[in-house]
Parts: sequence; structure tokens; C-alpha cells
Amino acid sequence: MATIRSLFWFALFLACTFAFTVLFEHGPSDFQNNAKKEYDYLSQMVGAKPQKKKDESDKIGGGK
Repeated sequence: MATIRSLFWFALFLACTFAFTVLFEHGPSDFQNNAKKEYDYLSQMVGAKPQKKKDESDKIGGGK
């Protein structure tokens, strides 16, 4: 019984960590679509090298 309880708490910890990551990365608006994006990104990490889309905020120096 203790093993089942430990597995439950570990699964709950993983779910809460995932939810926190989605909220921290994307904010509270449109949580469902952002969670799908993060899940797809994590799936890519497990299978192959992830390719995250670049945008203007990823550039260093803000120059040319």
C-alpha cells in the first residue's frame, strides 16, 4: 500500500511541475494549447534533439 501511495505522490509531483512549467513559460492565458505545446516539446526531447521556434526575444544584443 505504501508503494501505491508513493507512486501517487510522485505522479502528482510530476503533474504539478508540468503545470508550473506551462504557467511560467507561457502565462495563464490559453493554458490548454500551451500545455499541448510543452508536451510536444518534451516528447521531442525524449525522442530526438528538440527544435524550439526562435523569435525576436531570443536574439542577443538586439542589433543587426
